Amino acid sequence: MHIFYLIALIGLGLIIFIHEFGHFIAGKIIGLKVKEFMFGLPGPRIFSFRVGETEYGATALPFGGYVKFAGVESELQLEEDDEDKDTPPERKYDTQPRWKKAIIMFAGPFMNMVLPIFLIAIMLMFQGVPDRTNVIGEVVKAGPAAKAGLHAGDKIITVEGKKVKNWAQAVTIIKKKPGKEITIVAERNGKTQIFRPVLDNNKGEGFLGISQRLRTPLPHEALYQGFLTTLTIIKFMAVTLYVVITQKIGLLAKDSAGPVRIVYESAKIIQQNFWSYIWLLALISINIGIVNLLPIPPLDGGRLAILGIEGIKRGPINKKAVFAINAAGMALLLALMVYFVFSDIFKIIQGAPFPGGG
Repeated sequence: MHIFYLIALIGLGLIIFIHEFGHFIAGKIIGLKVKEFMFGLPGPRIFSFRVGETEYGATALPFGGYVKFAGVESELQLEEDDEDKDTPPERKYDTQPRWKKAIIMFAGPFMNMVLPIFLIAIMLMFQGVPDRTNVIGEVVKAGPAAKAGLHAGDKIITVEGKKVKNWAQAVTIIKKKPGKEITIVAERNGKTQIFRPVLDNNKGEGFLGISQRLRTPLPHEALYQGFLTTLTIIKFMAVTLYVVITQKIGLLAKDSAGPVRIVYESAKIIQQNFWSYIWLLALISINIGIVNLLPIPPLDGGRLAILGIEGIKRGPINKKAVFAINAAGMALLLALMVYFVFSDIFKIIQGAPFPGGG
């Protein structure tokens, strides 16, 4: 069981690392001096090496990552680091125009939206996608189709005398006949056969007990489907978060899960179905990306909000004011983190269902 917790932690760390990679690559493209880019949380280093001016490596806490730009003042200090004083101004974060800073800040959440596209694409490549033809993929054991003699690989020609060209047409007819005997003409090994199953009644819809045949999609097709699925999830999560924040704030505390519970539930899912875990990682990544865009300093969204205010007033906000705002935001986030950790432990002990789970 412990190995599953470790895998769950590493998966969550990968999502955070990809987030930081977004900031890193954006900074590199813009031309900033990147002093450090590490896999893992700040701490003792397992190994590190320098390529050019950037030190790469991994820390002893491999659950995330961090990037360090020249000219980025610490959240806890107002003075510039001594090591940055020799860096040319055009290569420091603080001297960049606001639009470049915004790109760097947005790149982190953006990568959290990109990662699920690839995760879902990989999942589809291994699991397959519906063939959309009228060929039966699987037959439910002891179901109406199995009892009538239908087999996997049979090609449905007609249902109730109506010719069907694809799976959707067959399903539409079947659903309208709950509890009734229907006539199906199917092709098997080049020969047509007639079957007369009696459909089950599944909540008012006819149920035959067959599923579509799956096929392995081409890489570009899997990526396209991953993109469409990710876009749909982003829209749903964004709307849901807006409704919860504006109308049902109490649900946020009741139904949300923090890092402890995410790791705990992820470990259970890994044991049951690895691909369900990959799907969960995709959802978590999108969620982290959306949450990071909330206008709460020091989240990326909070920093983007500050840049927006500076753009409107056409001048920088006082450093002490920014420091105070960031400190207040950090205190709020830490308080929420402590709350969710204890809430997670309490819900795990209670056996409360995971948000979105059964």
